[in-house]
Amino acid sequence: MVVILNDDRVTDVEAYLPIARAFASDAVKHDEGCFSMEVLVDPKTPGRVLYLSHFESEEAFRKHAGGETFKKWLPELGKYFVSAEDHVFEVRGE
Repeated sequence: MVVILNDDRVTDVEAYLPIARAFASDAVKHDEGCFSMEVLVDPKTPGRVLYLSHFESEEAFRKHAGGETFKKWLPELGKYFVSAEDHVFEVRGE
C-alpha cells in the first residue's frame, strides 16, 4: 500500500472544497485500488489544499491520475487550480 500526499495550491479554497470533496468521494467509489481520499485545508497557508489518499500501489495511483474519474472532474477543479506536487510514501512493515 502507498500513501499519497497531493499538495495543491488553488485560488479560492472555499469554492474549490465542495468540488474537491465530491471528486474524492467519486474516486474512492470508482477507481480501482483507491481505498480512501481525504481533502484537508492548511489553515496557515492561504490557498493550500492537501489530498491524503491510500492506494493499493503507486501504479493504482498513476492509473487514477490518468483515469476517467480525474478527467471527469478536471474541468471544475481546474477553474481554481494553480499548482500541485505529489508525494508517494510506501507503507512498510505491516
